[in-house]
Amino acid sequence: MSITRAFDVRLKVLPLISVAEHLYYYEGPCRFGSGDALEPGYDALANAQKQRMFLDNLRKSAGENIDIMDPVVMRRTDEWDDHESEWEAITDAVNRCDVVVGSAAIASDDRLVEFATRFSKPLIVSPDSFASNIGVPAAIRALTGEHEVYSVWRWDQLGPMLATLRARKVMRSTRVLLATRFGSPISQSSLDTFNSYERITAKLGVQFRFVNIHELLDQMSPAAAEGNHTTPGRQTLDLTDADMAEAEKLADELLAGAAYVDIDRGYLLRSLYAYITVRKQMDFKDCCGFTVPCPDVCSTRRLNEMKFTFCLTHSLNLEKGIPSACEFDVNGVVSMQALMAVSGKCPFLGNTEPLTWGPNGEPYVLGSDPQQAEILRRRLGDDRSNVYFMQHSIAHRRIRDPKKDSDYAMQHFAHDQGFGATMRYNFDDDQGNIMTLCRFSPNAEKLMIAQAEVISGDGYRVPNCSEVVYFRVRNVDEFFNAQTNVGLHMVMVYGDYKQQLIDLAKSMGVEPLVISY
Repeated sequence: MSITRAFDVRLKVLPLISVAEHLYYYEGPCRFGSGDALEPGYDALANAQKQRMFLDNLRKSAGENIDIMDPVVMRRTDEWDDHESEWEAITDAVNRCDVVVGSAAIASDDRLVEFATRFSKPLIVSPDSFASNIGVPAAIRALTGEHEVYSVWRWDQLGPMLATLRARKVMRSTRVLLATRFGSPISQSSLDTFNSYERITAKLGVQFRFVNIHELLDQMSPAAAEGNHTTPGRQTLDLTDADMAEAEKLADELLAGAAYVDIDRGYLLRSLYAYITVRKQMDFKDCCGFTVPCPDVCSTRRLNEMKFTFCLTHSLNLEKGIPSACEFDVNGVVSMQALMAVSGKCPFLGNTEPLTWGPNGEPYVLGSDPQQAEILRRRLGDDRSNVYFMQHSIAHRRIRDPKKDSDYAMQHFAHDQGFGATMRYNFDDDQGNIMTLCRFSPNAEKLMIAQAEVISGDGYRVPNCSEVVYFRVRNVDEFFNAQTNVGLHMVMVYGDYKQQLIDLAKSMGVEPLVISY
């Protein structure tokens, strides 16, 4: 399938070089040097050397997922010539790029200012532009008031800036598939998600596509000649023989590789049919994210009748770098995409709450395992302060390393009937890891950005939404109060990506709400 992930998005950078050449021998306030440096032809040699150094530094500074295009060069002489043909010559390259990095100096830097009046592409003035990297952005901001212009005075500042613009491109190229039951953008169990798709598109550039949940469920079986119940007579994306074979192969792989299995193979296949159907819909609608309103769909009783849940769909999507969230948490999907865009890692999402303790000293979480509770108490010792937990059933094999599978288990979801395949990951092994968490507010005006340290896990061998990671924050009240601005589901990856998220938020006009560890 051809789903474009955050990991696949590349930023196209166009080097724009503006140079000036003197035609005669003379010196004065616009001409410095002596000897050969004042002779006609010398400037062309010096400019060529400067161009090579500029491109070399640019390539070294660019970082991952950045494509440096062939440079365009604009030349003028001390006749102050400015031919329209030069602008026409660079137009195609400018239209194909995402951002321009400009190199210029005195007597040629006005071209960068004019660039801002002609094109809407972001412009970064490079370090080798000397004083121009101060004067040019000031002139552009005063002249246009709107053109996006940046400036750096050290080459090591350029890489993070390009990474931020690439992450923003990821957000603006994101399309989320929403499997809907009701007309409201808010699920019965996710009141804190985005409350206006139009506002989010205008703010972040994220687009949304829709599929009716009953049509989606009908497609989780081989095609019937008369068409599906909800779409009679139409050809739809029903499961093919090849899809069924793929599900069988995936089931074999998941069962063979698991350290622990507590799911019937037949029920595992039903959850895999859902995964394959969702992926086909995402591919058809050019989407790279997915969510479904679990409780709203559950109340139709179709999940119970078909004996599956969407948990495994989310897990398999996430470990492939595709944002996917339960409970119609569109906000969670987009927050995942932001975190993947800056980190290159595969996130986990869950209900995120301060940890409270039961009457017998047990952690008060859904389905806590007594053995895991004892591990938590032992690791905390006498200090049980500032402990939080994150809990859901969409863990996966690549939380620790986006390119390598970790040990995992296969568990069922439904307590009584045993259906609904879920993947389990053992957070116990990650004690001491620093994690970065984030979530957009329901109106996308704020992005909560937080850090914490992993303590232990829970729910590895317990059915239902019981997978848990316990972690310590700097101050539980500070974290909680900040979270009430954004909502319940937080998104996490391992590592420190606080500054990258701050930079991304600011580039989109979003206020960073930062809680350091």
